[in-house]
Amino acid sequence: MSTVAYLNPAMLLAGKQLDNNWKVIDLITKHPEGTGGNFSYSYNVINTETGEKAFLKALDFSMALKSSNPLQRMGQLTGFFQFEQNILELCKNKRLNRIINLIEAGTVPAEDGSIIPVPYFIMELAVGDIYHQLDFSKKIDHILNLKILHSVCVALYQLHNNGIAHQDVKPSNILRITDGPHKLGDLGRADLRGEATPYGLMPFAGDPAYAAPEVHYKAVSQDWVFRRIASDAFQLGSMITFLYTQLNMTAIMKIYIAPEHNWSNWTQTYREVLPYLYVALEQSIDFFKSNVDDKELGEELGNLLYQLCDPDPNKRGHPKTIFGKNKTISLERYNTIFDRLLKKQEMNALKLRMN
Repeated sequence: MSTVAYLNPAMLLAGKQLDNNWKVIDLITKHPEGTGGNFSYSYNVINTETGEKAFLKALDFSMALKSSNPLQRMGQLTGFFQFEQNILELCKNKRLNRIINLIEAGTVPAEDGSIIPVPYFIMELAVGDIYHQLDFSKKIDHILNLKILHSVCVALYQLHNNGIAHQDVKPSNILRITDGPHKLGDLGRADLRGEATPYGLMPFAGDPAYAAPEVHYKAVSQDWVFRRIASDAFQLGSMITFLYTQLNMTAIMKIYIAPEHNWSNWTQTYREVLPYLYVALEQSIDFFKSNVDDKELGEELGNLLYQLCDPDPNKRGHPKTIFGKNKTISLERYNTIFDRLLKKQEMNALKLRMN
């Protein structure tokens, strides 16, 4: 019996025939800038009857076998995987068209001397994440950037309207679909309002590199909206800075936060550090605008950044909703704003081509 096959059958699926005419083609190599996927492997698959191409995510139990309590860890991983499948099925049933679509789920039974089955789910095929699409060595493509931002904003709005917070918005989870809008994927870290979820008790379940300031200062709200939806709003703002600077807002703000005010050193309350964080935010936005060659667009996006990345989660969001009669965080108005900015850029590009 091969040691590799025993420990890691999830990486040995290439060439296998699955249920319902699906055949595994090849393993997908993760982009070097991408993160996540430590307990799963990704494959290209094809339906041999219809010719449909798709993407398969296979659960990898091998790391669990190396833990001090393998059975407990395998149970946890199975729970995480089942939760993500359930969330994807909910999104499919609700017709959330900016969320990656689940096609079906199944399990490769233990075989070839291995005692480990491999649960998987098959999703619609993406060309890749936006790391594969962006080229920072060339002139900034405002139209592409605004298309991405609009799609992410719509995706989050759809999730929020169904009581789901994504928690892990980052470039590797924004997927490019052939002949369609970008979609948001990897809902494994999501949280569902009013439900017990795998990461529900964590202050923040996503990639710490993209976490909002209150997470790093251990000052998250007990209110679900201002803990979860506010976090997603901040990460949407972070995508604005990433698309123009290759840095998310957390990384930029860290540059401008003095060492004595940094979350690693701060020992007082979050309220007391907020004035310094607002200064860092303003400096970060100035840095962002210096990287946008369209001054008018830079100003408009800078205003959005101030709202979406406000260090105080209770003030984060559009002024007409966060300070309205029913104080809440809604991304609906940002859908309209990103759409307007996109159409304006498309019109400008058309005028240039006509001249």
